[in-house]
Amino acid sequence: MAGRVTVNAESPVESCMESPAPGAPGRAGLAILLASGFLLFFWRLGSHDLWPPDEPRFALVAQEMWSRGDYSVLSRNNQLYTDKPPLFFWAINGFGRLLGGIDEWAARLPSAVAALLAMFLIARLGGWLYDRRTGLIAALVFATSLQIVARGRWASIDMTLNLFVLAAILLLWRGRVRPGTRAASFRAAWVMMGLATLAKGPVGLVLPLLAVVPACLIERDFRTARRMFLPSGLALFLLVTLSWFGLFMFRLGPQDAIEVLLHQNVERYVSAWNSAHPVWYYLWRFPAGFFPWIVFLPWGVAQAFAADEKERRGAARFLVTWMAAILLFFSFSTGKRGVYIIPLYPAAAILVARLLARASRMAGSAADPAGGPAGEPTGARAARRRLRAPVWIWAGVALLLAVALPVAARRHHAEFASVAAGLGVLFAAGALAAAVLHARGRGAGAVAALIGSLFLIVLVATEGLLPRVNRYENIRGFADLVRQNLQPGAPFATTEEKRDAWVFYTGRFAEETDTPEAIVEYLARDGPRDLLIEDDLLRRIDLAGALGVVEVLRGTVAGHSVHLLRKEGAR
Repeated sequence: MAGRVTVNAESPVESCMESPAPGAPGRAGLAILLASGFLLFFWRLGSHDLWPPDEPRFALVAQEMWSRGDYSVLSRNNQLYTDKPPLFFWAINGFGRLLGGIDEWAARLPSAVAALLAMFLIARLGGWLYDRRTGLIAALVFATSLQIVARGRWASIDMTLNLFVLAAILLLWRGRVRPGTRAASFRAAWVMMGLATLAKGPVGLVLPLLAVVPACLIERDFRTARRMFLPSGLALFLLVTLSWFGLFMFRLGPQDAIEVLLHQNVERYVSAWNSAHPVWYYLWRFPAGFFPWIVFLPWGVAQAFAADEKERRGAARFLVTWMAAILLFFSFSTGKRGVYIIPLYPAAAILVARLLARASRMAGSAADPAGGPAGEPTGARAARRRLRAPVWIWAGVALLLAVALPVAARRHHAEFASVAAGLGVLFAAGALAAAVLHARGRGAGAVAALIGSLFLIVLVATEGLLPRVNRYENIRGFADLVRQNLQPGAPFATTEEKRDAWVFYTGRFAEETDTPEAIVEYLARDGPRDLLIEDDLLRRIDLAGALGVVEVLRGTVAGHSVHLLRKEGAR
């Protein structure tokens, strides 16, 4: 910001982030978002099995919530489940009620709906920060990044968490720059943070504040930063979170409630028991998740801080601070997964979208063949020049993918080779079309080619790749055979590998037999019993002490042999 502009006595920086253009997308924009969201996240959403580890685990928790009629105390495989709060499982149950049961559709719909709603919020935020065009493109950039496409079609909590975190960030920002809505916006933001906390614990409170408060401090807007913590907002946050945590604590005691709050969040942050990675983990994981738009992000940041963007310099600082704060926060956590940083993707998408939006304005028009729209030709020309490098870099990457994807498929999974070749062709064709159109001064066409090719890639992958992967996984198919062959009323046990999937699809609780010693002890007991075990573990077991054990079923799941062993009657 070149200087401090005073709008009123409460905030010296409000005008630098205020958008003169309407923030909400028009009817055409809404139609584009709806159609795009349907194709990306809802098309054939329930066409494949729930794949381990997360999908069947979460579906199982929701299924047991349904069958037990208990929506406050969660269970998994008939045992207390304290890893996650209940909001995501409530959502699965809600969709299950509409669909008549909890299946693949019901389990994944919360993620798909959250991804779609996030698109609308990003479009609105991008419109407020810049203009409608930027907001619309930002929503499409977000939705077509690799991590979002995958997680928006996956039964996991992360998209639900991202939705409420994003809503809280938007409301905090709105309350900051629009004094007339300040109190109402801040209160609503705290409600969103409460819902985010009910989705995945304290991280739902930390991330929105981490995205907005540092930006306020950088702008020396200390008063607004302080006012965000208004007592009524904090009270609403407590009301939302304690509606469940309080009931949970009342029923089971404080120890289990603290376990939910701390085990999966605080403990994993300071001392991870799994997913431990070095501090630089996200230096490669974020680019992989934000593919292919990561190629454009450095130039998007440069565009945001360009000379002709001085009036929006506060927005640029806000977006970069948002990204950096969340990235640094999780980089210093001992436990790291790519999905943890999804809440920074909206900021990255808006930065990329600003570059694409400026570069696509009236490019090659009859009125101004060499420059941009009337009133700002220099800025548009500069944006198109800035877009040239990432477009051609992406074209080079896409050509490499066109060669590498089918080669890798033929080497490792030949049945995927034809689909991989098709995906490679689409990558190359879309990227080259964008490069050619850009070279001819057709910025809007280049942007359309970039985004449109990614939509085609997702559709081809959905139609061609997912069915092949599902046949390879064969979770539900083999589980159906297991269910048909289990002894009625007899104990049933599985090993840890895919246990949640077996329990969900067979409808039978399973004892835990995860070590060779536990397996031998289980089979040596009197009475009939069944055991589902993987081939590599079976080879390590001496069944000499477990008389009368026979194999009744053998199958292949995810490329590995699985055996159903049976013991009938007494020893």
